[in-house]
Amino acid sequence: MREPLPELLDAKRLAAELGVTRAAAEAIMRRLPVVQIEDLRKVYVRRSDVAAYLEARTFAKDAVPS
Repeated sequence: MREPLPELLDAKRLAAELGVTRAAAEAIMRRLPVVQIEDLRKVYVRRSDVAAYLEARTFAKDAVPS
């Protein structure tokens, strides 16, 4: 059985799903590997990469890095 293709998110959809500004979504995207398709200007990130990034950047209130 083949694995499904990764779900791709652009900055607009990422912002809507996370409830953040587009600038915040673009900042997150700059930290992740991007998927860029020839002849398209739009850049995407994989949903799984976003989830992993958010998990890695989530801290207990007493453990926030400075």
